Amino acid sequence: MNVDREKLRTIGFEAIKEFLRKLHILKSLGDYESGKKFFDGYSVVDEEMLKVRELVIANKVPRRINL
Repeated sequence: MNVDREKLRTIGFEAIKEFLRKLHILKSLGDYESGKKFFDGYSVVDEEMLKVRELVIANKVPRRINL
């Protein structure tokens, strides 16, 4: 998995903006069924992402304690 940090402020920002706009419209209309279906479609965790999660947890570094 590679992240192009140059695109976060451009393409990534626009994608998140559009997602939140759609979700907000469904929420404002009170359309629970469509909103839940829309959100759940993006929040499904597949096998590949479970493997990524395991790697992230395995390589987790404890927080530094600054006194």
